[in-house]
Amino acid sequence: MDHQIKQRPPETLVVASSHPRRTRIIAVASGKGGVGKTWLSVSLAQVLARSGYKVLIFDGDFGLANVDIQLGLIPTHDVVDILSGSVTIKEGVQHFRGGTGLSAFSFDVLPGRSGVSAISGMDCEALDKLLLSLRLAKQYDFILLDLCAGIDSVTRHLAAISDQLLAVTTDEPTALADVYAIMKLYLRDRRRVGGDDMHCQLVINQASSHRSGVQTYEKLLQACRFFLKWEPQLAGTVRKDSRVPAAIRKQSSLLETFPASPAAIDVGRLVRQVVQGNLPAME
Repeated sequence: MDHQIKQRPPETLVVASSHPRRTRIIAVASGKGGVGKTWLSVSLAQVLARSGYKVLIFDGDFGLANVDIQLGLIPTHDVVDILSGSVTIKEGVQHFRGGTGLSAFSFDVLPGRSGVSAISGMDCEALDKLLLSLRLAKQYDFILLDLCAGIDSVTRHLAAISDQLLAVTTDEPTALADVYAIMKLYLRDRRRVGGDDMHCQLVINQASSHRSGVQTYEKLLQACRFFLKWEPQLAGTVRKDSRVPAAIRKQSSLLETFPASPAAIDVGRLVRQVVQGNLPAME
């Protein structure tokens, strides 16, 4: 297979294929808010886009959406408008550009809706059709679903039908208990829809060190082995970095402003794990 490799710092290098591939849908979930799930989704999109992949972030929080806020976008339409039929997918998708010169990159964003209880009337069948349309269009290599924190029925459904689930947590006891619940329900839902259960991976965010992140993973692994008779994989750890909240407040990219920072390096490694270990299947 021939590959095109764009020149990037070693820690963020990802191989992008020139061959057409099946769009891969990756859901990013967390049991509770405040663990950095949306920041991670946005950062994954930035690294993938810089590496030559065509990426869409689908904001799957239909009541407290904030992907657009982190990116500094002011959307005129959102996914609820698309599902209602008032606008087309093309009209609803927002385009984000980052970087400058040779480092410029771009990806698309499908905003969620914020400030209303939209999720209560959300139709899972309509969401399925929308995702199928996006996949069949073959416009994207990756669709990143930034799911709502928690275990509501729509979030569980989207996690179950995705090609891969990244479950994000920190080492806080409440976050660990909540992400365990996410994985337990994912197993149940995944088996219900006829999928295998080998595509759920943990991301330990805001770890004090890689070693402590692995130790946090091992705690969850022991619980899953004992109670669920199942072993989730570790996608990677992202170290705690004071530059992350500062970048979020400024609506700027940590990967652009501080590419050598610990969190930026770790996200690059995480993307390599996701891409090289789980390449979209050839058509």
